[in-house]
Amino acid sequence: MKTGVGAVLFDLDGTLADTAPDLARALNRVRAEEGLPPLPSEVARPHTSSGARGLLKAGFDVTPESEGYRALRE
Repeated sequence: MKTGVGAVLFDLDGTLADTAPDLARALNRVRAEEGLPPLPSEVARPHTSSGARGLLKAGFDVTPESEGYRALRE
């Protein structure tokens, strides 16, 4: 019995689309809200594949155990 394909999923984050510039802009928007200067996109790019955890570490030197991490993540 043949069955049809129910769904096709794509991982766009760095696989089919370069989202690093968008993620760097989002990080810099939060840095601006916190009164910090922007990070160059070349500094943020290596951390974009690590998700919010990597970006917050690069942008604010915080980890999930750090005070204030949750507020920055939201």
